[in-house]
Amino acid sequence: MADGFGSAGGRAEGRAALSSGGLVSVLRLIAVIGATVTTGLISGFFYAYACSVTLGTALLPDEQYIAAMQAINATVRNGVFAVSFFGAAALLLLAVVVRLPRPRSVRFALLALACALYIGGGFLLTMLINVPMNEELATVSLDAPARVLAEARAAYEEPWNFWNGVRTVFSTLAFGLCIAACLHKDDLAA
Repeated sequence: MADGFGSAGGRAEGRAALSSGGLVSVLRLIAVIGATVTTGLISGFFYAYACSVTLGTALLPDEQYIAAMQAINATVRNGVFAVSFFGAAALLLLAVVVRLPRPRSVRFALLALACALYIGGGFLLTMLINVPMNEELATVSLDAPARVLAEARAAYEEPWNFWNGVRTVFSTLAFGLCIAACLHKDDLAA
């Protein structure tokens, strides 16, 4: 076992493999896998909203619709959601940064495009459009007259659903690009 990792020489080789170059390779691998998983989770979250939540809430009368959306919006900001929503942005950025030394590689291009699509079309769109709409809906009193509830719903529902569809498409495209980066023929750590 002179060459194996069980011997003193093998352990030294193992430590050498985890030197700065080895650590960068491990970081690259963790970043691309983490970015793929979290981007898949958040694109699936947006998709599930589009094909279930919005369809179900559309059947509710105005007061119940507003109450349901206020309750959903008040509880969606939680740790589980944060892992995918913020994690996708952070891990995509990390996946791009750790590949900056190889900016002409196919994997770098796939991840850079995925990062731009998610951050621009998923993350920022949510922060700049959907969240302010949610906060505005939160100010609507359920005791308001029926006309006010109908107007609040009309101002919220269709635009919110449209922008959710946009962020779903952008996030799903980013997820697909992450998968392509994982499947690219080069070693994932490279």
